[in-house]
Amino acid sequence: MEITVNLDYTGMLLFDLQTGEADETHTHDHFQLSIPLSGELLTYHNHKTQKLKKTQSLLVPPGDIHQHEAHQERKEIMLVSFYEDIIKRTYQKQTGETLHSIDFAYIQPTSQKILNKARTIMQNVAFNGLDVASNLEEELTYIILDETIGSHTKRWNASKRETSNLATPIVDTIKEYIRTHYQNDITLDTLALQMNMSKYHLHRIFSASVGMTPNEYIHRVRLEQATHLLNKHSYDITQVAYEVGYRSISTFNRSFKKVYHQTPSQYMK
Repeated sequence: MEITVNLDYTGMLLFDLQTGEADETHTHDHFQLSIPLSGELLTYHNHKTQKLKKTQSLLVPPGDIHQHEAHQERKEIMLVSFYEDIIKRTYQKQTGETLHSIDFAYIQPTSQKILNKARTIMQNVAFNGLDVASNLEEELTYIILDETIGSHTKRWNASKRETSNLATPIVDTIKEYIRTHYQNDITLDTLALQMNMSKYHLHRIFSASVGMTPNEYIHRVRLEQATHLLNKHSYDITQVAYEVGYRSISTFNRSFKKVYHQTPSQYMK
């Protein structure tokens, strides 16, 4: 079994090794995080044997020699790779500072968040193609910087605390923008450009503060306006849908029923 996804700046490889089998000794021009999925894993890093516990992962920098071996039983492994360029870019967006170099601890605690995001990207590639999955690369990189231990950790965490303190005015500005422009085609890209911040970071602080995603909030604002118009009985449902920003009647009906537990037609009766 082997499933490979190669994006512009990140990649994933899910594979297994049969008992007694090992992959070739090799190097990369990118960072690679080896995550054991089936118990302990025997690895070799720069000619040094390292037995990973089931709660540990191996993070190998570019140029280092490494190998994986299924010593006593079959092993399933997830490899998550990422280039330094996207690490530096994501770090600068979060901290406002230039990252000239980065060093990671070789042994990392296994992160379920990294694993989940890698699986999500692989699923997106399978169902939606590489272009859609590429939009998730920055999210993955943010999680990597969040979950790993390295020379970036102290400043990264401090920046997150600083951002948390600034979250309220940022979220208020986003909410005001949505309430002013809900009739337009607002996307996460639109909001990120308006706020001059990364999509993932915006999504994260907004969701944590408001208790719903930006997209859910957009729907909520549109539906609130829709009920006002429906109550006037001077608009038909199609007019209302387009007036509040929906370009699809089916999406409007589905969103309305999800929030109000009835269709717009039932609501008007």
